[in-house]
Amino acid sequence: MSGDFVARFADQTQDVLKAILDKSQDCIKLLSLSGEVEYVNHNGCQALAGGDFAALTSRSWADIWPDDSRPKLDAALARAVRGERGRFEGYCPGADGEPRWWDVELSPVMNGDGKMTHVLAISRDITVSMQERMQDRMRRETAEAEAERSDNVAREMRHRLKNLLAVVSSVAKLISRHATSPREVIDRLEIKLQNLAHAQDLLTISRDQPVNAAVAIQQVLDASGAGEKVTVAALPDARLGDDAIQQLALILGELQTNSLKYGALGSDAGQITLSATLQDAVMCLHWHEDTGAPMSPPEKEGSGFLLMQRLGSTSNHRAKIHWHDNGPAFDFYIRVVS
Repeated sequence: MSGDFVARFADQTQDVLKAILDKSQDCIKLLSLSGEVEYVNHNGCQALAGGDFAALTSRSWADIWPDDSRPKLDAALARAVRGERGRFEGYCPGADGEPRWWDVELSPVMNGDGKMTHVLAISRDITVSMQERMQDRMRRETAEAEAERSDNVAREMRHRLKNLLAVVSSVAKLISRHATSPREVIDRLEIKLQNLAHAQDLLTISRDQPVNAAVAIQQVLDASGAGEKVTVAALPDARLGDDAIQQLALILGELQTNSLKYGALGSDAGQITLSATLQDAVMCLHWHEDTGAPMSPPEKEGSGFLLMQRLGSTSNHRAKIHWHDNGPAFDFYIRVVS
């Protein structure tokens, strides 16, 4: 290699180096030891200042970054100033305001005497890969949330099924104990299961929250076809859980069955009112029938009343039936959600 070529190349070194740096897709900066920007290549200037080099020179590099990225930047810069390599990933929007993420590496720059003079900061745009990672994380979190939701639904369904089977078992035992024939057991159990099915429909609609008592009562009455024939008074503002709704469906179903056979629902002149009061965490419901004509109480209380009495009582309140001149009145109790 001739001396003329070396001399000519030496004269062009600065331009050649600048051209090489400007061809890089990375954001390359030369920082002072106190962190001010002394040089930035073309792509870096475009990304950080929209091509306005004067807006960057002698400016603290850290001031360009958002506050939440500063701790990682300061730590990496401190390592570089100590003569070590520093590296971090951080978010810093571009001059156009678009979100960008960067993989940044900082290295000490020494002069010919081995003395540190600058810090070289090379930032590589990793926005695409970071967005892919974020999308992967979101998909993973969504999948985990969906799996947790499915698990919660499965646990809830198991819990409800156990409760429902316990209710069915109790009702079946009580019916069979007082029935006079297998046919009567089947017929009465079928009616009770239909009432429970109506309750399950209501629970499915309002699965995530306790149901308003007024809504539950009206829907149970409507499901049986007796909703228009029962006058429901203003009810207390209360919420019912799963067990209370199943209890309500069975009791109201039994009351309506008896009323159709013997009481107000079986008479054109019959009237029924349903009212309620709230006592602490218990709702007392009062079912009052007026058949429109004198009615005598039965000589013996049947199995239907025993079922209602058992279902409509709590530890401190006992369901009771009262007879007036024109029909029965029944008081029963269900627990509300506090």
